[in-house]
Amino acid sequence: MDRDWSRLGAKLAQARRTMGLKQPELAQRISVGRATIQNIEAGKSFKNITPAIRAYAEAVGWTHDSAARVLAGGEPETAQPLADTDAHTGVSDLPPDVAMELRNGRTLGSTVVHLGPKGTDARMVVLLKGGVDMTPEEINEALQEWRRRRRHLQETTPDTGAPTDER
Repeated sequence: MDRDWSRLGAKLAQARRTMGLKQPELAQRISVGRATIQNIEAGKSFKNITPAIRAYAEAVGWTHDSAARVLAGGEPETAQPLADTDAHTGVSDLPPDVAMELRNGRTLGSTVVHLGPKGTDARMVVLLKGGVDMTPEEINEALQEWRRRRRHLQETTPDTGAPTDER
């Protein structure tokens, strides 16, 4: 199957400009160099869709599979935005990169670590996210690493006597 990398690059560049982002801003947002953005937009051919391309697509509001759709000659789909405020939690104004990460992939685990002296409401929420196309072996490896790092994270926080919620 022929993939139209030039078309993908042009569509991504158009979406970036529509959002009012310059290449350096997008590069910083998705933690890549500007040259990576330039290569993608120039239509450089890749063997597969790279993590940088996926991050670019998600940063401009496309669904996880939109890059593949465009490569195959289709159109991108816009991801469903998170509501500005969740009626149940009162969470609002999440940074765009956090909202994107929450929206995409599957949640594999989580923990809430209560911080500070007993009685304060400071806490850290940590989610383990994985790709929707992860194999069972990849999920198992991620969960093993998550268990190791979660223990370390909890050991580095002050002993507050407050409960730690885990999943």
